[in-house]
Amino acid sequence: MVIGLDIDDTITRHPAFFAFLSKALIKAGHKVVIITFRVDREMTEADLLEWGIAYSELVLGATDDVLSSGVDEWKASVCEKHGVEVFFEDDPHVLSHVNTAVTCFMAIDHVRHDLKRTKREEM
Repeated sequence: MVIGLDIDDTITRHPAFFAFLSKALIKAGHKVVIITFRVDREMTEADLLEWGIAYSELVLGATDDVLSSGVDEWKASVCEKHGVEVFFEDDPHVLSHVNTAVTCFMAIDHVRHDLKRTKREEM
């Protein structure tokens, strides 16, 4: 299985949980793909190491790709390209672009997000 994880406002919301989850998934033979709009690889790798996040691949926001499609569409295309089957993300706009065959889990804080907007529309 291929699992996609967003960093900011997803992994950062509960690093200990995602450290546990990512290590267990990799140990069980699954692939963990970190998908983030961040552009600084060195800093991002240092953050993931500090939080104890295990991963198979780190995909950073490529400015040209993002400019041509937008952040939401870019993340969805990364999921498709890498065969992501389960995706953890905090932004409902991103999730609305992800293929409906992908199981999505949305990290939320109840103050920032209107829970009425979390239901994905059928595409």
